[in-house]
Amino acid sequence: MKLMSFTKTALVTASAITLSSAAFAQDVTLKLGLVTPTDHPHSISAREFARLVEEKTGGEVVVTVADNGSLGSNPELLDSVQAGIIDFTVSTPGVLAGYSASMGILELPYIFQSIDHMMAVTRGDVGLQMAAEYQEATGVSVLSYFGGAQRNMITTDATINGMEDLAGLKMRTWEWSVMLDWWSGLGALGSVVAFPEVYTAMQTGVVDGAENEFTTFTTARWAEIAKNVSLTQHAITVRPFIGNAGKIAGLSDEHQTAIREAALEAADFDVALEGELDIQNMEALAADYDVVFTEPDKGPLIEASAAVIAGFAADEGLEDLAAEIAAVAN
Repeated sequence: MKLMSFTKTALVTASAITLSSAAFAQDVTLKLGLVTPTDHPHSISAREFARLVEEKTGGEVVVTVADNGSLGSNPELLDSVQAGIIDFTVSTPGVLAGYSASMGILELPYIFQSIDHMMAVTRGDVGLQMAAEYQEATGVSVLSYFGGAQRNMITTDATINGMEDLAGLKMRTWEWSVMLDWWSGLGALGSVVAFPEVYTAMQTGVVDGAENEFTTFTTARWAEIAKNVSLTQHAITVRPFIGNAGKIAGLSDEHQTAIREAALEAADFDVALEGELDIQNMEALAADYDVVFTEPDKGPLIEASAAVIAGFAADEGLEDLAAEIAAVAN
């Protein structure tokens, strides 16, 4: 009788442990933070990533998305990912360059000749090499590359028909010294303003304008107060989707695979979405916001930007990487 009781107790205990382990295995919640508004393509694509992860793991991994800068600025979000406070974010190459310079080259104006060039770099050997080197240097995993939208300039009062019209203008930039150098090279005065504060900064005259994508001009409502857009087309956006490498490595092989697959699929989803929204939002800027477009001579802008690219590459020992990126376009 005692043996039977012991056996029965052991079976009950084993069953409880099994059930407890199963429940624990399914209780994986990961956090993703962004600075972009809820209806921005990066936020939409982040939610697509969360949906894909849940689908691929049968609900065993849940990703919660906090956007609109609710968890901090881009530098703060990167720090939080590296520290393991949150698990994922969509960041800018310039911010990532604060920890390892090579990623910053993707941010440089006129580094890409076309969307096809950007896709070939970020989806090819160069993008994989850059991701591997960044993880080794920082412990942050570059899972994929969002982006694809063209970036242009928007101003409150000034009309930019050429590089000479930038002289003395206070133009918003983010937390990266290279962009300050770029604005200076164009004759403007770069001013660091956090993304959620740009609207107020333009409204109050702290800055005269900014540069970004058509989608940002509408979703962040910059076009409500800035009615001049110059089609400089100076950048094709690349936004690395990053995660804490240690946290990802601690998951099961199946969950790691699901996360990596979901990141790649969400990135392609984002590029397609940004391309569609580029067209829609350019039309909306004219129809709904009465924005006036100008088409400046890009020659002087490209020439000035080439000096920034060369200077950054030389300072950081990245001449070979810059040459590899250029070669992909040929």
